[in-house]
Amino acid sequence: MSWADALRTALVVSAALAGPAAAQDGGWRRVGRDLALTFPADHGAHPAHRTEWWYVTGQVEDAAGRPFGFQFTIFRRGLGDAPPAADDAPRRPRHVFAGHLAVADVRAGRTVHAERLRRSGSPLASAARDDLDLVLEDWTFARGPDDVLAISARDPARGIGLELELRPQKPLALHGDGGYSAKGGEEGNASAYASWTRLATTGRLWSEGRAHDVRGAAWFDHEFGSSVLGDDAVGWDWFGLQLDDGRELMLFELRDADGRPTKAAGSLVQRDGTVRALARDDFTVEATGRWRSPHTGADYPAGWVLTLPEEGLRLEVTPRLADAELVTGSTDTAYWEGPVELSGTVRGRGYAELTGYAGAMTRRF
Repeated sequence: MSWADALRTALVVSAALAGPAAAQDGGWRRVGRDLALTFPADHGAHPAHRTEWWYVTGQVEDAAGRPFGFQFTIFRRGLGDAPPAADDAPRRPRHVFAGHLAVADVRAGRTVHAERLRRSGSPLASAARDDLDLVLEDWTFARGPDDVLAISARDPARGIGLELELRPQKPLALHGDGGYSAKGGEEGNASAYASWTRLATTGRLWSEGRAHDVRGAAWFDHEFGSSVLGDDAVGWDWFGLQLDDGRELMLFELRDADGRPTKAAGSLVQRDGTVRALARDDFTVEATGRWRSPHTGADYPAGWVLTLPEEGLRLEVTPRLADAELVTGSTDTAYWEGPVELSGTVRGRGYAELTGYAGAMTRRF
C-alpha cells in the first residue's frame, strides 16, 4: 500500500482510534497496580494492550551552531474489541501503526513533519515483542548493545530526516509507582510508562533537503495501556525538561472540557538517576501566553511558569518557535509539539506537548 493509499485509509483507522467507550475494555488487558516491568522485553510491543507508543524528542545543533528540534514517534493501536488470538492468521491485520517525524528549524521558525501509516500483517509494519525493534515502511527504531538507540527516518519529499544514535546517560526512569502511571480516578485509567530522560545524541539531521551533522540531547518515552484516559479528559499538557544542573523533570496535566485539570503528576529525576514521584500538590503550572494556530484556529498556551516549592524551583518555560503544530492524517489529530528553553532558578531545555486544543482526545487513548 502506497503512502497515498495509506492516507485514504485514515478515516477508517481514525474510527478505530476513536472507537466507542464500551470497546475500551473488551478483551484488552488494562494496566494494573500489580505491574512489574522487565527489560529488555518490556521495551518491545504489548499486543494484549490496545494502545502503545515509542517517542523521542530532542534538541541538537550543527557544527555552525544552528539549532534544531526533532520528534519521532511510532504509535501502535489495536483494531477491534479484543487483542489477537493465538490462532489468528499471521497476516490478519489486528493493529495499525502510525509514525510521526518532525524537524523544527528554530532559526527559521519553521516546523516540517511527515507521516507513515500501515496495518500489521506485513513486513513493512512490525514491532518485536522481546525488545525495541520497530519497522514502519522505510523508518526504523531499535535498541542495540549498551541500550544505544538508533533512529533512521527520512522523507525526501518534505526534505526532512533523522539518522541518529542516542546513548542513555542515566538509568531507565519508571514513572508513577514502578512504572504504573495513573491518568484517571478509575482503576485501569493508567499506562505503563518508562523513560530515558537524557540521551547523548549524535548523527545527521535533514532540513530543507540539506544534511546537518548534529549533536545534542534527547528524551525517550515508552507507554502502553488500554483505557488510559477517563471520559472526562479531553487532552493534556506534557513537559519533558532537561535541567542544566543535571536533573530532569517530567510533568503532565490532563484537562476536562472546561480546561480544569482532572489529573496531574510528574517525576523529578535526580542527578544519580533516582526518581522522585510528584503528585498534584507538589507543583503548579501557570500559562503566561497564548498562540492561535493559523492552520486549525486552535488556541494554545505559549509559555509557562512551573514551580516546585519543596525543590526551590521556579522555571520559566518559553517555546523556541511559535508554530510547532502538527496536523496529522494518520492519527486524525492536531497537536502542538515543540522545543522549549528554561530560565529562572535553573536553565535548561526540553520539549512540550499540547493536545486536545484542536479537538478532544477522549476515547482515543
